[in-house]
Amino acid sequence: MNKKKMYAGAVVLFSGGVLTLSAFLVPGIVNSEVIAGNGPAVQAKLQPAAGGSAIPVLKVEAPAPVSTVTADLLKDMSEAQIQQIYDYVNQPGLEPGISGREITEAEVNRRLVLEDRYVYEGLRPEQPLPLNAGQAEVYVDLATHTYTYPERTMTDEELLQLIDWSYRLNYIAARHNVTAPPLAQDISEAEAKSLAAESVNKLFGADVSKLETKAVLAELGPDKQPSWTVHSAPYKAGTLRGQGKEFREYHVIIDAGTGDVLDTTVINGTLKRTPIDAAAAGGIGKDAGWIHKATQIVMNKQGEKRAIVKASLTDTEVNNKRGMVAVKLLLEDGSSYTAELRYPDQTLRCLIYEPK
Repeated sequence: MNKKKMYAGAVVLFSGGVLTLSAFLVPGIVNSEVIAGNGPAVQAKLQPAAGGSAIPVLKVEAPAPVSTVTADLLKDMSEAQIQQIYDYVNQPGLEPGISGREITEAEVNRRLVLEDRYVYEGLRPEQPLPLNAGQAEVYVDLATHTYTYPERTMTDEELLQLIDWSYRLNYIAARHNVTAPPLAQDISEAEAKSLAAESVNKLFGADVSKLETKAVLAELGPDKQPSWTVHSAPYKAGTLRGQGKEFREYHVIIDAGTGDVLDTTVINGTLKRTPIDAAAAGGIGKDAGWIHKATQIVMNKQGEKRAIVKASLTDTEVNNKRGMVAVKLLLEDGSSYTAELRYPDQTLRCLIYEPK
């Protein structure tokens, strides 16, 4: 299964109890021969974290406040407004763009803090985001699918308008898809969360019971396989990220039919990647330590009992740019694991499982 975690032109994140699509656009022990092969590249929108215990697991603030976003949108929007946005989001080939400059990192960080306040504290913009040109410096033109930002730094009010607009889009999309047939599943949400917690504990030694965990059932990958996406993070993770504080999040994908854990990833947005140059890449290709490390993870941490029949470095050209070394381990029955290790310290970023 070739799973992609990046979505062009949008930020996908868990917030307020749902998986939201933000309209705020942000323009990132075996003896085996080392073979440079071609395999699936799995990327994340955030920088990956190293393993170990250097970073403490932050506890969820308790009790977590209940978001009033849905209730507020329900009472605030007329049927005409709902229909206008519904017509917009259902246009074929809808790919919003940006007119003018892109959002700065400082604005992204301010937006993250403001979004937590929007979701959990009821902070709202004084006015909704304008939907036509000429009404303000920050607006979305529904006719051209274009967001326009000023050359100056945006105000908190303007950022809140963009946040509010993204939640309106998601609310309306969800409201008009309630008749969709339920996805087939044999694994319940509670079972998926339990499997995710077990995988995170095995691979990274973390207790996600101290984190806020949310699960979404969706069709993933080109085969549209129903899968659970389970995400664990500290409460108000957006605020922590926006303030530059270091913490870990865990992202797990589970096959909703079989219960196979397909992907377990640790995320730390403050870490920087070290691209692998040609000289270093040559050394990695001759160093059996990378395969040894991946094998130890699969056998000792994952607890895999099936024999490994082949090991290879995969997608090296792409991963060198990302500062990652991906080791694919083929099992005797045709299934495989891909362990993605950070360069140069060999710490695990994610473990991907592809069943036969």
